[in-house]
Amino acid sequence: MVSVAILQDFNDVEMTAPQTLRDLLVTIRLAFACPSTCVVVPDDRKPRDTLLLLEQLHNHTRGPNQLAVDDTRKFVLKQVPNAD
Repeated sequence: MVSVAILQDFNDVEMTAPQTLRDLLVTIRLAFACPSTCVVVPDDRKPRDTLLLLEQLHNHTRGPNQLAVDDTRKFVLKQVPNAD
């Protein structure tokens, strides 16, 4: 659900501004920090929308920002087995 909110509130330019990007990646990590215990609805644990958002961010960033996006994607996949 966090990714849907991000996509509704930010356009591509806003999402990829360095400070905003860092804030969004932290928000995504917090959302997936404890999916099995923090998220009540099982379907909300599936990171499909988040992975699409991270792919979009990956495609619109370069250098250290892109690496941060990639690290966040790896974190999400690690937190939610069989999500890839």
